[in-house]
Amino acid sequence: MKRLIAVAALLLAVSASAATTTNNDDSCDIALQPAATLLLPYFEVDITGRAATALVTIQNLSPSPVIANVTLWTDWGYPALTFPVQLTGYDVEGINLYDVFANGTLPPSACGGTSLSPLLHDLQSIFTTGKGTAGCTAQVGSVHYYAAGYATIDDVASCSGKNDFTNLLFDNVLTGDSQQLSSAGYASSNPLVHIRAIPEGGPAGAVVATALPHTFYERYAADPLAQHADRRQPLPSAFAARYINGGTGAFNTTTKIWHEALTAGTCSGAQAARSNANMPLADLARFDEHENATIVNPNCEIVCPPGAFGIPVVLSLAANSSFFPPLSFYGDAGGWLYLNFGTQSWITTSMYAAPTYSAEAIAVALGNGCSPPAAKGAQIGPTP
Repeated sequence: MKRLIAVAALLLAVSASAATTTNNDDSCDIALQPAATLLLPYFEVDITGRAATALVTIQNLSPSPVIANVTLWTDWGYPALTFPVQLTGYDVEGINLYDVFANGTLPPSACGGTSLSPLLHDLQSIFTTGKGTAGCTAQVGSVHYYAAGYATIDDVASCSGKNDFTNLLFDNVLTGDSQQLSSAGYASSNPLVHIRAIPEGGPAGAVVATALPHTFYERYAADPLAQHADRRQPLPSAFAARYINGGTGAFNTTTKIWHEALTAGTCSGAQAARSNANMPLADLARFDEHENATIVNPNCEIVCPPGAFGIPVVLSLAANSSFFPPLSFYGDAGGWLYLNFGTQSWITTSMYAAPTYSAEAIAVALGNGCSPPAAKGAQIGPTP
């Protein structure tokens, strides 16, 4: 018995020693862990009825109060609306984006009031026509039938509502999830993208060295010397996304894409949001169930005209859309898509079939945010 106790004590000592040499928080891998920033990669809201909406839930895993700054961005990366939400210790806050876009109603815990009535028409216009009716009247988004865009939620120091680095905090205390309700009656759910601060902790505005090669918000830093001041993990750049199109269940797949903007989305000038309307991407390929591959427009595989395959920051497309490589001649119902953007990205897929079957999945990331971007035309996967 004494020998067993001694062995157990030795194992515990070795385990404790090993644990002190590894900091699992310092990683470029995006995981479901408490984070400093949450990303909703895509949303759609029917502002004329309840046909489509997105539900977002934010949790504070800290015993201390937290302020979560919610920013709604157009599909060209223009930050059209920001509202801070106050969370008490261990609090949970739900947000129905239909309430925001259709009624101008913010969550009860929003700083500075819960009504957007004076801004409601302008907000609806920006997210459907791409232009505001007051303030910024330039084109800062695409034309949509529904209000469409993406959202970020940041741990911040105050209710100022500023969307800059002087207000960001670095405490990994937020978690969250979302549900998208579609006009066809389907519902899909996914965790929000959890983006950690590395290293974590410290006051707002503190410039601390990070080992990250680039960061989630670095393109929005006005000062090039402080491009990593947000300390947020970068996202991967290449993904493998499953799809199914047809078959006995008449399945369909929608691919939802978010990728990094080229510039900070401003209303005018050299950094105007229009720069993010038609951004290039590196590679698109489709593989069917017989390992056959098709690519986008092989006639310009080497040299393509500018903007030939450009996309905005976010979009949602059917997997059989002409944007993607064509289906193979074998008629397979399933397969997968290879998407290489060369910049930070996030891909989810929604598979659905009548009458109400639906499943949401996160595409497989081929590397993490610290992996070198895959070169255009490079072999997919490691060399055998």
